[in-house]
Amino acid sequence: MAKLKKTWREKLHDSRDMPRVVEVTPQMSQRWGTGTVVIPAPLEVDGIMKSVPEGRLITINIIRERLARKHHASFG
Repeated sequence: MAKLKKTWREKLHDSRDMPRVVEVTPQMSQRWGTGTVVIPAPLEVDGIMKSVPEGRLITINIIRERLARKHHASFG
């Protein structure tokens, strides 16, 4: 029997072992430099997006910055 695909709601609530902060690997360092990076839980990102008032704009860089500050990481 084939596995059923997860719905977007199931994926949103599946936080596995996230959020977590990891060291930047040598492969990532060309793009990100050195330090740490946060891998956020989907619900965390969703919460930030829902906190933006209607008619306002939030960029991915602002979301990354907020997550990095919250988790004490160099990058979001």
